[in-house]
Amino acid sequence: MTVGITVNVIALAALLALMLWWGRPPTETTRLRNALRVQPSRGEDFTWHPPDFPPGFDVERLRPDEELRAIVSAIGVDAVQGDWEKSLLVAAHLAERAKTEGPIGGDPVTTYRAIRAGMGYCADFVKVFLVLAHAAGITARQWSFSFDGFGGHGHTVAEIFDRERGRWLLLDVFNNFHIVDAASGEPLGALEYRDALQGRRGLAQRRMNGPGRPGFVHEHKAVEYYLRGVDQWYLTWGNAVSSRYAHPLVRRAGRLSRVLGDLAANVIGAQPHIRIYETADNALAVRRIFALRSRLRLLLAVALLLVLTLAVQLAIVLAR
Repeated sequence: MTVGITVNVIALAALLALMLWWGRPPTETTRLRNALRVQPSRGEDFTWHPPDFPPGFDVERLRPDEELRAIVSAIGVDAVQGDWEKSLLVAAHLAERAKTEGPIGGDPVTTYRAIRAGMGYCADFVKVFLVLAHAAGITARQWSFSFDGFGGHGHTVAEIFDRERGRWLLLDVFNNFHIVDAASGEPLGALEYRDALQGRRGLAQRRMNGPGRPGFVHEHKAVEYYLRGVDQWYLTWGNAVSSRYAHPLVRRAGRLSRVLGDLAANVIGAQPHIRIYETADNALAVRRIFALRSRLRLLLAVALLLVLTLAVQLAIVLAR
Protein backbone atom coordinates (compact mmCIF):
# COMPACT_ATOMS: atom_id res chain seq x y z
CA MET A 1 0.00 0.00 0.00
CA THR A 2 1.42 3.37 -1.04
CA VAL A 3 1.74 6.35 1.27
CA GLY A 4 -0.99 8.19 -0.68
CA ILE A 5 -3.47 5.33 -0.27
CA THR A 6 -2.64 5.05 3.43
CA VAL A 7 -3.23 8.76 3.99
CA ASN A 8 -6.49 8.56 2.04
CA VAL A 9 -7.79 5.62 4.08
CA ILE A 10 -6.86 7.32 7.34
CA ALA A 11 -8.63 10.52 6.24
CA LEU A 12 -11.79 8.59 5.31
CA ALA A 13 -11.70 6.72 8.62
CA ALA A 14 -11.33 10.04 10.46
CA LEU A 15 -14.34 11.50 8.64
CA LEU A 16 -16.42 8.42 9.44
CA ALA A 17 -15.37 8.59 13.09
CA LEU A 18 -16.32 12.27 13.21
CA MET A 19 -19.77 11.55 11.75
CA LEU A 20 -20.32 8.71 14.22
CA TRP A 21 -19.25 10.99 17.06
CA TRP A 22 -21.67 13.70 15.94
CA GLY A 23 -24.43 11.10 15.75
CA ARG A 24 -24.29 10.05 19.40
CA PRO A 25 -26.90 9.35 20.84
CA PRO A 26 -29.72 8.37 18.35
CA THR A 27 -31.48 11.71 18.87
CA GLU A 28 -28.36 13.37 17.43
CA THR A 29 -28.53 11.06 14.41
CA THR A 30 -32.01 12.46 13.80
CA ARG A 31 -30.63 15.99 14.02
CA LEU A 32 -28.00 15.16 11.37
CA ARG A 33 -30.70 13.66 9.15
CA ASN A 34 -32.92 16.70 9.62
CA ALA A 35 -30.02 19.01 8.82
CA LEU A 36 -29.49 17.23 5.51
CA ARG A 37 -33.23 17.36 4.75
CA VAL A 38 -34.00 20.95 5.82
CA GLN A 39 -34.93 23.54 3.20
CA PRO A 40 -35.62 27.27 3.46
CA SER A 41 -39.29 28.00 4.09
CA ARG A 42 -41.84 30.75 3.48
CA GLY A 43 -45.19 31.47 5.07
CA GLU A 44 -47.15 30.08 2.12
CA ASP A 45 -45.44 26.69 2.58
CA PHE A 46 -47.86 25.99 5.43
CA THR A 47 -51.13 27.52 4.19
CA TRP A 48 -51.66 25.84 0.79
CA HIS A 49 -54.75 23.76 0.09
CA PRO A 50 -55.08 20.56 -1.98
CA PRO A 51 -55.31 19.87 -4.83
CA ASP A 52 -52.96 22.85 -5.37
CA PHE A 53 -49.83 21.24 -3.97
CA PRO A 54 -46.74 23.48 -3.69
CA PRO A 55 -43.68 22.86 -5.88
CA GLY A 56 -41.50 20.05 -4.63
CA PHE A 57 -44.06 18.59 -2.22
CA ASP A 58 -43.78 14.82 -2.70
CA VAL A 59 -47.42 13.83 -3.21
CA GLU A 60 -48.42 10.18 -2.93
CA ARG A 61 -49.47 8.95 -6.38
CA LEU A 62 -49.14 5.20 -5.86
CA ARG A 63 -52.31 3.15 -5.86
CA PRO A 64 -53.12 2.05 -2.27
CA ASP A 65 -52.04 -1.43 -1.25
CA GLU A 66 -54.93 -3.91 -1.34
CA GLU A 67 -54.37 -4.87 2.29
CA LEU A 68 -54.56 -1.21 3.31
CA ARG A 69 -57.75 -0.72 1.33
CA ALA A 70 -59.22 -3.78 3.02
CA ILE A 71 -58.36 -2.32 6.44
CA VAL A 72 -60.05 0.96 5.60
CA SER A 73 -63.15 -0.85 4.43
CA ALA A 74 -63.24 -3.18 7.44
CA ILE A 75 -63.29 -0.33 9.97
CA GLY A 76 -66.25 1.27 8.22
CA VAL A 77 -64.60 4.27 6.60
CA ASP A 78 -66.36 3.74 3.27
CA ALA A 79 -69.76 3.98 4.96
CA VAL A 80 -68.99 7.37 6.57
CA GLN A 81 -69.45 10.75 4.93
CA GLY A 82 -66.91 13.54 5.44
CA ASP A 83 -63.12 13.68 5.52
CA TRP A 84 -63.00 14.56 9.21
CA GLU A 85 -65.31 11.76 10.29
CA LYS A 86 -63.33 9.24 8.20
CA SER A 87 -60.06 10.47 9.65
CA LEU A 88 -61.33 10.10 13.21
CA LEU A 89 -62.27 6.48 12.48
CA VAL A 90 -58.78 5.71 11.15
CA ALA A 91 -57.04 7.46 14.05
CA ALA A 92 -59.26 5.74 16.64
CA HIS A 93 -58.60 2.35 15.04
CA LEU A 94 -54.84 2.80 15.31
CA ALA A 95 -55.02 3.82 18.99
CA GLU A 96 -57.41 1.00 19.88
CA ARG A 97 -54.70 -1.42 21.09
CA ALA A 98 -51.83 1.00 21.71
CA LYS A 99 -49.55 0.02 24.60
CA THR A 100 -46.30 1.92 23.84
CA GLU A 101 -44.11 -1.18 23.73
CA GLY A 102 -41.29 0.20 21.60
CA PRO A 103 -40.61 1.58 18.11
CA ILE A 104 -41.23 -0.44 14.97
CA GLY A 105 -39.86 1.03 11.74
CA GLY A 106 -40.24 -0.89 8.52
CA ASP A 107 -42.78 -0.72 5.71
CA PRO A 108 -46.35 0.51 6.35
CA VAL A 109 -48.05 -2.92 6.34
CA THR A 110 -45.49 -4.43 8.75
CA THR A 111 -45.79 -1.37 10.97
CA TYR A 112 -49.59 -1.56 10.96
CA ARG A 113 -49.53 -5.18 12.11
CA ALA A 114 -47.11 -4.33 14.91
CA ILE A 115 -49.27 -1.38 16.02
CA ARG A 116 -52.25 -3.72 16.28
CA ALA A 117 -50.05 -5.90 18.50
CA GLY A 118 -49.49 -2.99 20.89
CA MET A 119 -46.16 -1.66 19.62
CA GLY A 120 -45.17 1.63 18.04
CA TYR A 121 -44.11 5.19 18.73
CA CYS A 122 -45.55 8.39 17.33
CA ALA A 123 -43.61 8.21 14.03
CA ASP A 124 -44.92 4.68 13.42
CA PHE A 125 -48.51 5.76 14.05
CA VAL A 126 -48.28 8.80 11.76
CA LYS A 127 -46.63 6.74 9.00
CA VAL A 128 -49.48 4.24 8.99
CA PHE A 129 -52.10 6.96 9.35
CA LEU A 130 -50.77 8.68 6.21
CA VAL A 131 -51.06 5.52 4.11
CA LEU A 132 -54.51 4.62 5.48
CA ALA A 133 -55.71 8.18 4.88
CA HIS A 134 -54.49 7.93 1.29
CA ALA A 135 -56.33 4.61 0.93
CA ALA A 136 -59.47 6.38 2.21
CA GLY A 137 -59.11 9.22 -0.30
CA ILE A 138 -58.01 11.78 2.31
CA THR A 139 -55.08 14.16 1.92
CA ALA A 140 -52.86 14.19 5.00
CA ARG A 141 -49.50 15.67 5.90
CA GLN A 142 -47.06 15.31 8.80
CA TRP A 143 -46.00 17.92 11.35
CA SER A 144 -43.28 17.44 13.96
CA PHE A 145 -41.88 19.45 16.81
CA SER A 146 -38.73 18.91 18.84
CA PHE A 147 -37.44 19.85 22.25
CA ASP A 148 -33.73 19.85 21.37
CA GLY A 149 -33.09 22.08 18.37
CA PHE A 150 -34.71 19.94 15.66
CA GLY A 151 -33.14 16.71 16.90
CA GLY A 152 -34.77 13.39 17.65
CA HIS A 153 -36.29 14.28 21.00
CA GLY A 154 -39.81 15.41 20.15
CA HIS A 155 -43.14 14.36 18.72
CA THR A 156 -44.95 14.02 15.40
CA VAL A 157 -48.63 14.39 14.47
CA ALA A 158 -50.88 14.26 11.43
CA GLU A 159 -52.98 16.95 9.81
CA ILE A 160 -55.76 16.17 7.35
CA PHE A 161 -57.37 18.47 4.82
CA ASP A 162 -61.12 18.55 5.35
CA ARG A 163 -62.67 19.42 1.99
CA GLU A 164 -66.03 20.24 3.58
CA ARG A 165 -64.51 22.84 5.87
CA GLY A 166 -61.74 23.86 3.49
CA ARG A 167 -59.21 23.67 6.34
CA TRP A 168 -56.36 21.59 7.74
CA LEU A 169 -57.22 19.80 11.00
CA LEU A 170 -54.85 18.35 13.59
CA LEU A 171 -54.87 14.72 14.79
CA ASP A 172 -52.45 13.48 17.43
CA VAL A 173 -52.79 9.86 16.35
CA PHE A 174 -50.34 8.38 18.86
CA ASN A 175 -51.84 10.18 21.87
CA ASN A 176 -55.41 9.61 20.65
CA PHE A 177 -56.75 13.16 20.67
CA HIS A 178 -57.59 16.18 18.55
CA ILE A 179 -58.12 19.82 19.45
CA VAL A 180 -61.28 21.90 19.28
CA ASP A 181 -62.04 25.56 19.80
CA ALA A 182 -63.46 25.88 23.32
CA ALA A 183 -66.20 28.31 22.24
CA SER A 184 -67.44 26.74 19.01
CA GLY A 185 -66.38 23.10 19.37
CA GLU A 186 -64.87 23.22 15.87
CA PRO A 187 -61.69 21.18 15.32
CA LEU A 188 -58.47 23.15 14.90
CA GLY A 189 -55.43 22.80 12.69
CA ALA A 190 -51.83 22.45 13.87
CA LEU A 191 -50.92 26.12 13.61
CA GLU A 192 -54.26 27.17 15.09
CA TYR A 193 -53.54 25.05 18.14
CA ARG A 194 -50.05 26.48 18.29
CA ASP A 195 -51.56 29.98 18.35
CA ALA A 196 -53.96 28.92 21.11
CA LEU A 197 -51.07 27.59 23.20
CA GLN A 198 -49.38 30.97 22.93
CA GLY A 199 -52.51 32.93 23.76
CA ARG A 200 -52.92 34.31 20.24
CA ARG A 201 -56.45 33.00 19.81
CA GLY A 202 -59.31 31.69 21.98
CA LEU A 203 -58.98 28.76 24.33
CA ALA A 204 -58.63 25.26 22.90
CA GLN A 205 -59.63 21.92 24.39
CA ARG A 206 -58.60 18.33 23.84
CA ARG A 207 -61.03 15.67 22.60
CA MET A 208 -60.40 11.94 22.30
CA ASN A 209 -60.30 10.44 18.82
CA GLY A 210 -61.77 7.18 20.11
CA PRO A 211 -61.95 4.82 23.09
CA GLY A 212 -58.33 3.64 22.93
CA ARG A 213 -55.44 4.46 25.25
CA PRO A 214 -55.22 8.15 26.17
CA GLY A 215 -51.72 9.48 25.66
CA PHE A 216 -52.32 12.00 28.44
CA VAL A 217 -54.80 11.40 31.25
CA HIS A 218 -54.65 15.04 32.35
CA GLU A 219 -55.10 17.83 29.80
CA HIS A 220 -52.57 20.16 31.43
CA LYS A 221 -49.86 17.53 30.85
CA ALA A 222 -50.60 17.53 27.12
CA VAL A 223 -50.49 21.33 27.08
CA GLU A 224 -47.14 21.36 28.89
CA TYR A 225 -45.77 18.77 26.45
CA TYR A 226 -46.77 20.78 23.38
CA LEU A 227 -45.53 24.04 24.91
CA ARG A 228 -42.06 22.54 25.34
CA GLY A 229 -41.74 22.28 21.56
CA VAL A 230 -43.86 25.26 20.53
CA ASP A 231 -40.91 27.05 18.86
CA GLN A 232 -39.61 24.03 16.94
CA TRP A 233 -42.38 22.99 14.57
CA TYR A 234 -41.55 21.71 11.09
CA LEU A 235 -43.52 20.21 8.20
CA THR A 236 -42.47 17.10 6.30
CA TRP A 237 -42.38 18.13 2.64
CA GLY A 238 -44.29 15.18 1.24
CA ASN A 239 -46.71 12.38 2.10
CA ALA A 240 -45.58 9.69 -0.39
CA VAL A 241 -44.90 7.06 2.28
CA SER A 242 -45.99 4.05 0.22
CA SER A 243 -43.97 5.16 -2.81
CA ARG A 244 -40.85 5.49 -0.68
CA TYR A 245 -41.11 1.96 0.70
CA ALA A 246 -42.06 0.54 -2.69
CA HIS A 247 -38.73 1.56 -4.24
CA PRO A 248 -36.79 -1.68 -4.95
CA LEU A 249 -33.57 -0.50 -3.26
CA VAL A 250 -35.38 0.70 -0.13
CA ARG A 251 -37.43 -2.49 0.00
CA ARG A 252 -34.40 -4.77 -0.26
CA ALA A 253 -32.33 -2.78 2.23
CA GLY A 254 -35.25 -2.62 4.64
CA ARG A 255 -35.46 -6.39 4.72
CA LEU A 256 -31.95 -6.44 6.19
CA SER A 257 -32.51 -3.66 8.74
CA ARG A 258 -34.55 -0.52 9.33
CA VAL A 259 -31.38 1.59 9.43
CA LEU A 260 -30.25 0.31 6.04
CA GLY A 261 -33.71 0.99 4.63
CA ASP A 262 -33.60 4.59 5.86
CA LEU A 263 -30.07 5.00 4.52
CA ALA A 264 -31.12 3.68 1.11
CA ALA A 265 -34.06 6.11 1.03
CA ASN A 266 -31.69 8.99 1.76
CA VAL A 267 -29.18 7.89 -0.88
CA ILE A 268 -31.79 7.72 -3.66
CA GLY A 269 -33.47 10.96 -2.53
CA ALA A 270 -36.71 9.28 -1.48
CA GLN A 271 -36.69 10.77 2.02
CA PRO A 272 -38.80 13.95 2.00
CA HIS A 273 -37.33 17.30 2.92
CA ILE A 274 -38.54 19.30 5.90
CA ARG A 275 -39.49 22.97 6.19
CA ILE A 276 -39.33 24.74 9.52
CA TYR A 277 -42.11 27.05 10.67
CA GLU A 278 -39.82 30.01 11.27
CA THR A 279 -40.58 32.72 13.83
CA ALA A 280 -38.62 35.38 15.67
CA ASP A 281 -38.46 33.03 18.67
CA ASN A 282 -36.67 30.20 16.86
CA ALA A 283 -34.35 32.23 14.63
CA LEU A 284 -31.21 31.10 16.49
CA ALA A 285 -32.17 27.40 16.35
CA VAL A 286 -32.93 27.74 12.63
CA ARG A 287 -29.53 29.33 11.96
CA ARG A 288 -27.84 26.51 13.85
CA ILE A 289 -29.56 23.72 11.89
CA PHE A 290 -28.68 25.39 8.57
CA ALA A 291 -25.09 25.86 9.75
CA LEU A 292 -24.97 22.15 10.57
CA ARG A 293 -26.32 21.42 7.09
CA SER A 294 -23.42 23.40 5.58
CA ARG A 295 -20.85 21.51 7.66
CA LEU A 296 -22.36 18.15 6.72
CA ARG A 297 -22.42 19.01 3.04
CA LEU A 298 -18.77 20.02 3.24
CA LEU A 299 -17.84 16.77 4.97
CA LEU A 300 -19.77 14.73 2.41
CA ALA A 301 -18.07 16.59 -0.45
CA VAL A 302 -14.65 15.94 1.08
CA ALA A 303 -15.54 12.27 1.62
CA LEU A 304 -16.64 11.92 -2.00
CA LEU A 305 -13.43 13.53 -3.20
CA LEU A 306 -11.39 11.16 -1.02
CA VAL A 307 -13.29 8.13 -2.33
CA LEU A 308 -12.74 9.19 -5.94
CA THR A 309 -9.05 9.83 -5.26
CA LEU A 310 -8.71 6.45 -3.58
CA ALA A 311 -10.35 4.75 -6.55
CA VAL A 312 -7.84 6.38 -8.91
CA GLN A 313 -4.93 5.44 -6.64
CA LEU A 314 -6.04 1.82 -6.49
CA ALA A 315 -6.53 1.70 -10.24
CA ILE A 316 -2.97 2.97 -10.77
CA VAL A 317 -1.54 0.40 -8.35
CA LEU A 318 -3.44 -2.46 -10.00
CA ALA A 319 -2.34 -1.35 -13.47
CA ARG A 320 1.36 -1.63 -12.63
